[in-house]
Amino acid sequence: MTAAQQLDLRNGYRLLPYAVTESLENTRRKLSVALWLLRQKPVRIALFGDAYCRSVYEMFTARHKKLPLTRRKSFGVALRDLDVKPANLFGGPRFELLRRKVRRARRLGYTFRRFDPQERLNEIVRVNGSTAIRQRRAIQPRYLDPVQVASYCAAPGAWYGVFDADQVLRGYCHTPMIGDCGLFSRILGDAESLNDGIMYLLVFETLGEMHKLLSQTGHPRWAMYDMFLGGSQGLRDFKHRCGFDPYRVTWHWHRDRSG
Repeated sequence: MTAAQQLDLRNGYRLLPYAVTESLENTRRKLSVALWLLRQKPVRIALFGDAYCRSVYEMFTARHKKLPLTRRKSFGVALRDLDVKPANLFGGPRFELLRRKVRRARRLGYTFRRFDPQERLNEIVRVNGSTAIRQRRAIQPRYLDPVQVASYCAAPGAWYGVFDADQVLRGYCHTPMIGDCGLFSRILGDAESLNDGIMYLLVFETLGEMHKLLSQTGHPRWAMYDMFLGGSQGLRDFKHRCGFDPYRVTWHWHRDRSG
């Protein structure tokens, strides 16, 4: 073993207690949220639309692999109620940090707009591969393979992006409307630009677009950002700062409003 390897090993042992403590704290917080959720009544959300929407509904309501007595997306869903006045969408002390991050991103020249993913496939793959690790896991090959990325980009739904001053894509999200739920189906940012506030700007503007759509069409009432109990504490903090909270959900397929 080389001297450098021995140093890495000693540093690893030195950091181990901190890693264990962080893991225990993460588990404690998850348990606290889970116990709180058990005391809450589930919200009922109607899903409707085409065959793609139906496939999402079936995925949400399929049996959980590890907890077969529950549905996959029913306990601890990260939701944001969009049925609020425009001034309340990001008003108040809860969103102070988010507003500050949005101002920083804008000050640095970042802009937000809808885009065609088929015209930005290479940039999407580059953003996906800007770091080998996401949420402490190796990024999955389907995010890096251009063929699989192109196939995913053919799915229905709006794509929104944050672009730098040179109009290079730095962060994006795919947000299909599944009935009364606007879904953050995929959301990723360039690792080198995260400290610039790009993801706060992305979610801020995308939720604004969903809110406008609600006022125009009557849906979606809810925005969904996957599950609240999954991922790291840092991701949960980010979701909370963007207005998402954990919910129990009963999904309902609305046949009368489906094609």
